Amino acid sequence: MSRRTGAARVDFPAAEDATSSWDETTDEIALPRIDEATSVPRSTEVGTFYSEDEYGRLAEEQEQLWSAAGEAVAREHTVPARGLDAAADAALELVAESSKAVAAAYEHQRHAARVLTPHVRRQPGAKLRYWIAWPLLTLGEASGLWSAAISWGDVPAIAAGQALSAGLAGACSGLVGSELKQLQLARMRRREPESLSADELRYQRLFAGTENGAGVVKLVGVISIVVAALLAFAVFALRSSVEGVSSGLTYGLIAVATALASGLLGYQAEDDVADLLSTYAKRVARAERHHRRLAGDAAIRARAEAVEAARSAQAEAVLRGHAANKRVQALSFRVLRRNPGVAGHGYANGYVSGVIGRRLRQDGGAR
Repeated sequence: MSRRTGAARVDFPAAEDATSSWDETTDEIALPRIDEATSVPRSTEVGTFYSEDEYGRLAEEQEQLWSAAGEAVAREHTVPARGLDAAADAALELVAESSKAVAAAYEHQRHAARVLTPHVRRQPGAKLRYWIAWPLLTLGEASGLWSAAISWGDVPAIAAGQALSAGLAGACSGLVGSELKQLQLARMRRREPESLSADELRYQRLFAGTENGAGVVKLVGVISIVVAALLAFAVFALRSSVEGVSSGLTYGLIAVATALASGLLGYQAEDDVADLLSTYAKRVARAERHHRRLAGDAAIRARAEAVEAARSAQAEAVLRGHAANKRVQALSFRVLRRNPGVAGHGYANGYVSGVIGRRLRQDGGAR
């Protein structure tokens, strides 16, 4: 009896087509006509023939044999599954904790969206425009410096590094626009703590306004102006020495324009409330990815597959055992049918058939 052909495939022997020879067997059965022979009912003197007991035991044996075969096939899956218990249980504990983290992340994100969405001022797509335009401003500023440095005779690799750093400095000098917008929005949202609802108190810092924010913004603004001025002067000096005063002035003004454009870009994209909501959404996505990764642990999957393969093998064996039992019972009746002189041609009226060894009581009841 072949048990399996693969790591996860149960392969019992194919069931024989038990009906293949039934036509010929049926044609050989002849029931005598009444006018030629008398039908004899089963004798009530013999309760159970030995052959019936024999085939009854064989029928029971078939069920036990198939159950044992199913257990043997299942063992090849249950043993590895038990070996995975520790790893799979540990992974499931992590999955349970991760599920709590996902639920908490969703709760925070939904709560923040419900309370803070009315305070969002950034237009849809503004952040995307910022991340597209800001690198372009940086590269544009750097390319002018790089070409001038190469014309001056500098090593291209060194010139590229210096130009890129100068371009970043020019683009970053406009970040004061973000600080200015944040200060403006904070003043617009400012409210006294007593006026905040219980939900809004969770985000009290967004409604606290700023006490010394203006001074910080002024300081950042002065630094940005100094950076932009130094960069413009450097571009002017480099270009003037290579291509003349007109070229130097042109590229110097472009450097100033780049810094101003960076400031405007940061101003239109800044919104600390929208950024907070985006942070909560990213936490949800990160928690979901972590949870899926834990839920897909190999130990959990392997144990589940092994347990299911074992269950399926045992269920199939039980069904095959029942079928074999019925087949042996049919063979027992075949023995009786082929010996009508001893067992008669059939049951007497009122006899309950279908169970090996059952016979008619003297009072007419079955036992």
